[in-house]
Amino acid sequence: MKVLVAMDEFNGIISSYQANRYVEEAVASQIESADIVQVPLFNGRHELTDSVFLWQSGTKYRIKVHDADMKEDEALYGITEQGMAVIEGNLFLKGKNAIDCRTSYGMGEMVEDALNRDAKHIVISLGGIDSFDGGAGMLQALGARFYDDEGQFVDASQGARVLKHIRKVDLHQLNPKLKDVRLQVMSDFDSKLYGRHSEIMQIYQTQGLTREKAAEIDNLVWYFSEILKNEEKIQLGPVVRGGAGGGIAALLNALYGAEIMTSHELVDQLTHLESLIKEADLIIFGEGVNEEDYVLETTTQRIAELATHYDTPSIAICATPDKFERFESLGVTAMFNTFIEMPRTYTDFKMGIQIRHYTVQAIKLLKMSLNDE
Repeated sequence: MKVLVAMDEFNGIISSYQANRYVEEAVASQIESADIVQVPLFNGRHELTDSVFLWQSGTKYRIKVHDADMKEDEALYGITEQGMAVIEGNLFLKGKNAIDCRTSYGMGEMVEDALNRDAKHIVISLGGIDSFDGGAGMLQALGARFYDDEGQFVDASQGARVLKHIRKVDLHQLNPKLKDVRLQVMSDFDSKLYGRHSEIMQIYQTQGLTREKAAEIDNLVWYFSEILKNEEKIQLGPVVRGGAGGGIAALLNALYGAEIMTSHELVDQLTHLESLIKEADLIIFGEGVNEEDYVLETTTQRIAELATHYDTPSIAICATPDKFERFESLGVTAMFNTFIEMPRTYTDFKMGIQIRHYTVQAIKLLKMSLNDE
C-alpha cells in the first residue's frame, strides 16, 4: 500500500519535516505493508531551503551579508549539485529600524555570492522579509548605481527614504551572469508593486504604521518604478504578485524575466507531486499555516484538489478552522482539526504527539471501513 505523507508546517510550532516524521510513525504502526513516501513542503515564508535539501543533494554555505538594517550578519543558503541556488530571504533580511530605512541590499549580496559560485538557477523565497525599497538596495549590491540631479551618488542601501533623490540610473555594471541564470521568485502573498494592493498598503497595520506613512513608502516605490521606466524603459507596475519582497519580484521579473511562483507551483516542479498523488493509495496531509499570513493557495489545497481528482482516499490534519472547511468543500475523505483556535504558544513535541494521535485514529477508522466493505 503506497501512502503519501505531505505535511506543511504548523504556524512555526513544528516544521514540515518533523510533522511528516510523526505521521510516518503513525502509519507504520498501523499498516505493516505501507510503502511510505514523504514530501517535505514549504511555503512563501518558511522551510524552502530545508525542504529542497531533503530532496536533492548539494552544499550549504554560510556567508556574511547585511540584514535589512545594514548590519552585517551570517546567513545560510545552498546550491544543489544541479546548480540550483536556494535563497530564503526570511532567514536574513530582517530589520528593526524604521521601515523606510530598511534595505534589500543583503539580497543582492546573497545573489552575487551564488553567481560567483556558478549557480545556473536561483530560487528566492520572498515571504516575510522586512524591506520595502522596491529592490533598489538589492540592485545596488549587484552593481547598479543611482545619482541625484547634481550627479552625486545616491546610496540605496539607506532604504526607501532615499529613492526620492534618484534622477539617473546606471545599470551597466550589473553582474553579467544575471542574464544567463534562470531566476524564480516565490511568494504566496497577492500584492502589486504599488497602489492600494501593494504589499505595504495591505500589511501596514501589522508593521505598526499609519496609513499615511504606508502611503508615503508606497509612493516612493512608485517613483522609483517611474525612474526606471523613463531612464531604462523598464516597466514594473503591472506585474502580477510583483509587490513580493517589497518589489523585488517585479524588479527581477522586468529585468531578467524571473518567474514569480507560488509555493505549490514550486513544490510541483521540484517533487513531481501530481505523479506521486496519482500513484498513491492513501494520502495524509495537512497544515497549520495562519490565515493572517495572507497566503494565496497553499500546497495542501493543491493536494486536496488532486486527491479528489484521482479519487484517492485522503486524510487532512489541520490546525485552523478555515482549512477544515476548505478541505471539506474540496472533497477530502476525512478531516481532523487539532485546535478550535491556534494557540500562541505550544511545544513542537506536544504538536507532534497530537498529529500522531489523530493519524492513528484516522487510519483505525479507515481500516474499519475497509473491513466492513
